[in-house]
Amino acid sequence: MTYPPPPGVPDPGHPAPPFPQPPFPQPGYPQQPYAQQPYVQQPYPAQQFPPYGEQPGLRPPPRRGGAGRKLACLGVVVVLLLGAGVGGVVLLRTIGRQPRMEALKSGAEPWVKVTEGLTQALAAKDEEAFVKQFAAGPTKEKQRKVFRNLVKIPWEKASWESGLVRDGRLSVKFVHQVKGVDSYPIAERYEWKVLGPDSTSSGKAPTEAAIADGAEVITEVGGTTNGEGKTMDDGYYPAPWDLYDELSVQVRDHLVAMSDKAQEAELNRDVDVMARAAADDLAAWRKCAPAPTGKTAAAAGFFVVLERSRDVYNKLYHGDGRPNDSLEAGVNMGFWADSPPESDPDLTVIGGSRIVMDTTDGRFTGKQWQEGVTNIGRHEMAHAIVATLTSWSESSTTDTRKAWVSEGFAEYMALRGKEDRARQDLAVLKQVPFDGKLPPGERSSFYSYDAARRSANYTLAADALRYMASKYGDAKVCGFVAGQYTRPEEYEQQITAATGQPVEEFQSAWAAHVRSTVQGLR
Repeated sequence: MTYPPPPGVPDPGHPAPPFPQPPFPQPGYPQQPYAQQPYVQQPYPAQQFPPYGEQPGLRPPPRRGGAGRKLACLGVVVVLLLGAGVGGVVLLRTIGRQPRMEALKSGAEPWVKVTEGLTQALAAKDEEAFVKQFAAGPTKEKQRKVFRNLVKIPWEKASWESGLVRDGRLSVKFVHQVKGVDSYPIAERYEWKVLGPDSTSSGKAPTEAAIADGAEVITEVGGTTNGEGKTMDDGYYPAPWDLYDELSVQVRDHLVAMSDKAQEAELNRDVDVMARAAADDLAAWRKCAPAPTGKTAAAAGFFVVLERSRDVYNKLYHGDGRPNDSLEAGVNMGFWADSPPESDPDLTVIGGSRIVMDTTDGRFTGKQWQEGVTNIGRHEMAHAIVATLTSWSESSTTDTRKAWVSEGFAEYMALRGKEDRARQDLAVLKQVPFDGKLPPGERSSFYSYDAARRSANYTLAADALRYMASKYGDAKVCGFVAGQYTRPEEYEQQITAATGQPVEEFQSAWAAHVRSTVQGLR
């Protein structure tokens, strides 16, 4: 979800006194007001894609077996998957599960050997073997940098798989699972320009034997493209190892955090604060979480990228880049697993999340930066925890998750034990009318591009869950939220199960609480 900026704070990426503005994909964490995020979680309150937090709307994963492009996946961005943007609701954005790329039975063998060679070279940390088949010059040198970045990351699994060759373009998947972070392997999709028997009619192309024997046949590496030649945003490309010439990586319990080498000082300053936020969120969730269903489980760790360039921030995992949401300070993106769980071959699940945070946001630059980093960290990580509860089956139709539940949960987790701060945030209601209703469930309304309204939506969403916890206990809140991620169509039944009241009665009681807490509401 996205995380919005705090009220009155300058937008990320814009000069001003520091202190910011937050999809599953949810929109990012909006700045106050700020809307996980593309991954999408919502703003805290800056909209991520929608704002801070998750990305709006989780699209269904692509159907298995196609060479397909992207499915409207982020509908999955279901607010729940990830968090982004400070200042707004964290949107959890998830991108549709990538289609499996089955190699052609005819002529596939040499390319299989090429991709197997990359897999073996990374496992052996053999740089020369890794770059051997990339064309000399810029392509080979760039892949040296990619290799040096990849060896810094703790992998549970890392392998390359070849797909179809068409007009000299080879589809390739990098199937990977970050140790301690991902529940299942996910796949970043590449498109290589290659030389081979089917790539030219000049008669000078390498033979299959030469390809298999290590010839320099990969002339260019990029993300998958559409018919207009633009890099698509459903292939989880480019990842940090693709974008940065040199990665700095820090590993802690339940956390893998990274940045460009030039931003290493920021990473080193923030990493232990983020690690504590990770431990806080996981401990709180485990204390209140419902029993696992057996099909999906909450995340056990987090993958975080810190970035100060807004252009780079918007490009990470989004092909040629996404439109800028100035209200978003951070985002959590949930990615579909590369293949279904062995226990249920008809089920598509979220394999893991990726969190990106804008370090020009006031939460990072203000005097109370430790509290700011803690808050946005807790917010986006909360999106990531529940993102992996999401699944998709052939019988699924549309994503009906309520944006207010996703972002409200992320902010509820962010401000645990900070009741005074939570009450102060309610002051934003003096800037916007309060109609006595729960915040919008529709992402288009929740992630308003009006900063005060978005901030109010985040604040009210969190307050509704705090009120639920005060009356019925934290376990009821966690059970309600988990239910929204696993069975979003049962929203009304879930409210009643948590509170013993129909939605209208709960809403009325909560509205009375808000009016008694904030005097002089409009």
